[in-house]
Amino acid sequence: MIAPDVRSMSPRLSSLTAPIAGLLILAAPRVAWGDERLTLSGSWMASPLIETWSLADWGPACGPKPPSSGGGGGSVQIREQGGELSILGAGRAFSTAECWEQQPGMSRTSHSQSGNGRFWRTRCSNAANNPLRMAVVTTISATDSSISLNEIGEYQTQLQGSTCKATASRSRSYSLVKRDGDAPPAASATAAPSASAPPDKTAKVAPPPRERPTPSCVGAPGEPARLEVHPARKLLRAGDRFAFQARLLDAAGCPTGARPTWAIGKGPLAEKASVDASGVVSVAADSAEGKLEVTATAFGKSVTVQVEVASPDHYDALLGSSGLNAQGEQDEPAVAVIATGTIGGRTAVADDAAKERKYLFVGVVALLSLVMGFVGLVIARRGRRAPESERSADEGEGEASPESEAPPSQGEGAPAPSRGGPAPKARGKDRGKICPTCGERFPSDATFCGKDGTTLVLLN
Repeated sequence: MIAPDVRSMSPRLSSLTAPIAGLLILAAPRVAWGDERLTLSGSWMASPLIETWSLADWGPACGPKPPSSGGGGGSVQIREQGGELSILGAGRAFSTAECWEQQPGMSRTSHSQSGNGRFWRTRCSNAANNPLRMAVVTTISATDSSISLNEIGEYQTQLQGSTCKATASRSRSYSLVKRDGDAPPAASATAAPSASAPPDKTAKVAPPPRERPTPSCVGAPGEPARLEVHPARKLLRAGDRFAFQARLLDAAGCPTGARPTWAIGKGPLAEKASVDASGVVSVAADSAEGKLEVTATAFGKSVTVQVEVASPDHYDALLGSSGLNAQGEQDEPAVAVIATGTIGGRTAVADDAAKERKYLFVGVVALLSLVMGFVGLVIARRGRRAPESERSADEGEGEASPESEAPPSQGEGAPAPSRGGPAPKARGKDRGKICPTCGERFPSDATFCGKDGTTLVLLN
């Protein structure tokens, strides 16, 4: 075989180099564009949180060993803001800038991100002088369609000469459901009804799920204005665990990252249930059937959700008659308005306006009552004065009548006798009259004698 002459091939290679170089240059923008990172904002599904404990040293004074536990999963909303992820749902609000475990007195000591914004590491610990030493490291890694959370917590203390040292491992994964900006998946061709087959009029078509509008959350969140707990009602079997989802939103509807406190209300089943700091409710396996009240409280406002406990034998029957969905949940959340804002602000303003109108109405009614009472008092007094004036007039007339009909006085110039009233004033110029027949005297206004009818004459 004869080896090819490289020198004779060099013109051909040089003639092919320019087109290949041009193709590489044209393809370079496409390669760079293909490396552009997709957003992680959208709807995701969280797996249950798995928590396990390993005890390195656990003396008799340390008490019972911490049990392995976890939390329920569910639908979550993830927002990518400032290089961090905000995860809301599956029982709590969480960010890649914090540790999952948040004990009192523990704070973040370091935080970093790498991997082109797809890997986060956060370390949290408490004060060095705290007798209970706690150190937690949380790592989160993400791809375009999956996210994994892993956390290692170390706890150590001394109790009555015994060393108590334990390590907790927590893990959870998230899978993408729908990315923000992506079109909804097209309906399958097999789902289309056949042209020859008649439509089934008895089949019930489920309405499309209602998606809440997602606000554009940019920058730091505002003050908490609304507390939502989902679901507002839940059906559980005895022995089940369930994580309620609590959201503290600001006036624009963006998550604030704050968390409420949880409590079990008083009742016959209160001793058979418990709730942790993240809203995970646990019902004892030997619990009787009945109802529980779980309360989430934040900034002075509380939301109470109902939990119905059923035995495994009665669960299906109660689910069919409860009006809940297939997961035993009520679709609508329980809501409490914390402050006036865009969300729930109208309700608070309306309540204030209603109170103002109520106070104004009460004031007007009270004023009208006072005015009407005063008018009634005036009318009553005038009513009392009118009879008194009439009685005075009647008494005056009664006094005047006897005076005109009084018999003549026995003595000359003597006043007529009084009948209980004041004596009439003497009239100096009244000379009186006299009967020329019998000599009887009469007042000057008399005309005839009362005895014989003789006409009276004036006295000189």
